[in-house]
Amino acid sequence: MVGRDRLDAVVLKVTLSPAQALAAGVWEEDAAEDLTGRIWFCERSDASPHRLPLLEAGVILRLRETPHRRDDTVAELCPCRRSRIAGQRPTRIEAEWRGERRVLSAVMAASHREGTVAGALARRDPLHGLFTDAQRAFLDECADCPQNFDALRVLGPVVVRSRPQLTWSTTELAVERWQIPGAKGASLDFVELSRRVDRPGAEIAQLALESALRRRGVDPWEYETGTDTRRVLALLAGRDGLPGRPNPEL
Repeated sequence: MVGRDRLDAVVLKVTLSPAQALAAGVWEEDAAEDLTGRIWFCERSDASPHRLPLLEAGVILRLRETPHRRDDTVAELCPCRRSRIAGQRPTRIEAEWRGERRVLSAVMAASHREGTVAGALARRDPLHGLFTDAQRAFLDECADCPQNFDALRVLGPVVVRSRPQLTWSTTELAVERWQIPGAKGASLDFVELSRRVDRPGAEIAQLALESALRRRGVDPWEYETGTDTRRVLALLAGRDGLPGRPNPEL
């Protein structure tokens, strides 16, 4: 069972444009240590850029592949109320801090053999097969709305280039660049910085991160226009994704 006060980490997040990331020195093009993968999201079939039912109910379903690593699927409640996850054992419980926005997140993650996600999407296999019994039970017990996995729509992919460990300004960061090509419409390209810290001292760590960016002439909140997940889903929901497979135009 979840302890009433369990908190695995505070995750400090800042989103920058690619130009800001280059100016701050947190991103270099074509670095050898980059890991490039793909992420898909699941939303209800009636989702649109202005209406994202699962996200608005605090449910995020994500599929991820990274070459030469195990695939993973994530069922996340964000924002999450502690009262809803009592009696459950999420993989992690974190506080996500993005400026003055602070929310609680509960994640149930599962790993799969490499190639599982892409293979299932290519074959249009039932989506419930990508989520474990524990993940489905977690959502059944804790989400505010019922889930019918096989009625969902797959959105994506998003190309993600990541540097899981970057020492920058004496600070350990995880850096990811998310890109959605725009061959047939709008595109999206941003860099997300994250730092995991303990709750004691988290305010100081957040201030230090923001101050370090400002010293390099980068306003950490200039690019903020809502959460990254919402921006990504709003763009992808306007494209013709299909059940059980990625968006064909990507």
